[in-house]
Amino acid sequence: MKNTIYLLFLIGFVLVSCQDFLSEKPSLGLVVPSNLNDFEAILNNDHQIFNHTPAIGEIASGDYFIPLQHWQSLRLEWERQAYIWAEDVNQNGELPDWSRPFEQVFYANIVLDGLSDLEISSSEQERADKLKGTALFFRAFAYHQLLELFTPYTRFDGEDSDFGLPLRRSSNVTPNSDRAKVSEVKAFIKSDLSSAVELLPEIEPLKTLPSKQSARALLMRVHFMEGNYNAALELGQVIHANGLSLIDYTQLPLTTANPFGIFNDEVIFHSQLMLYEFYSSPLTFVDLNLLSLYGDNDTRKEVFFIDRGNGGLNFKAFHTGRQFWFGGIGTNEVLLMYIECLIRSGDLNTAEELMNSFLELRIRDFDGISFTGQQQALELVLSERRKELLFRGLRWMDLKRLNYEGLETTLVRDFGEITHTLSPNSQSYVFQIPPHEIDRSDMIQNPR
Repeated sequence: MKNTIYLLFLIGFVLVSCQDFLSEKPSLGLVVPSNLNDFEAILNNDHQIFNHTPAIGEIASGDYFIPLQHWQSLRLEWERQAYIWAEDVNQNGELPDWSRPFEQVFYANIVLDGLSDLEISSSEQERADKLKGTALFFRAFAYHQLLELFTPYTRFDGEDSDFGLPLRRSSNVTPNSDRAKVSEVKAFIKSDLSSAVELLPEIEPLKTLPSKQSARALLMRVHFMEGNYNAALELGQVIHANGLSLIDYTQLPLTTANPFGIFNDEVIFHSQLMLYEFYSSPLTFVDLNLLSLYGDNDTRKEVFFIDRGNGGLNFKAFHTGRQFWFGGIGTNEVLLMYIECLIRSGDLNTAEELMNSFLELRIRDFDGISFTGQQQALELVLSERRKELLFRGLRWMDLKRLNYEGLETTLVRDFGEITHTLSPNSQSYVFQIPPHEIDRSDMIQNPR
């Protein structure tokens, strides 16, 4: 992958236990990063630090179902509890979906603090700017994931919430952590991304690192998920004008175990979901209601799913090109956000044209579709979004967004004699912060 040698980490730049990242500053051991090479090595560490996306929302989102006996056998307590939306999903007070993003924030801040202390020569300025933009992007990406999992949903023009996140602006971590308001967290993310757009290169050969397009795409997602469709539309217009490459699924070899290669044309920014037994098991099956959305000529049904003879279909098509599930940003996500924003703005003609061009690459013998009105067009794009962007960490975000807007979905786990239900806009859409973080800080726990 990257040509980075993890020298810093092998000789003393030690990754410390996850649970201490809010309460203590991890030890830097024998090596203190002090130059551009050091900072570049930190940011290129996609294996241990960056390019890992929380996955607990995917377990809770409802696109998979698991038989009771297999659910009981899951090794990790938080996987079992997240699946049934239990009050406490933390095992022994720990939760990687909280601690890993804060690791990423910490190491991004190491780079940002270090760059601010360096005297940068004119010949090094471009490289330093790229490193700063990369660190800002990684910090924003981590905070956006935390925002979607651990804070209540708020629209950009709606009521604020005090149940935000502790904001880490530097690597000098203090023991006590207050929660900023949700609006402050969003402003922090948007500020980082706006700065990153200015600093990053237009093209980045390594998709594990961000470019201007990745930063714009993430900023578009942030606006989109909070219902600010006009702001997302403006970014979508810029990104679309710069080009969005799509794969023709009708030409893919359907018998291949995984038809997508690593860093394929639809990957804007590469990240992988944290590896959990739940969604990687052949005994966890794709939801039947989701499968029913695909028509007979829809090649995605053959590209995405496989029947291993275990009682249901499994997902096989990972945009990572490997066995790890994709948790990054894709061109197909950006295009569908753009189409939805066009529909919501009333530009049905452009939206229809883009949707037809997209579906030609997904459906054999495609005859074309017509939008007869805004509501019908919106229903169609939401259906395509559901069928296209599955199992990459986005469904949980969509459920919170659409439930708030009135397109409500009730999730059900049927274990025979026992049924678990998640109602729209329930407090259980917000995961609890690990208890040890509450105990060591001034934060108030999320109600659940």
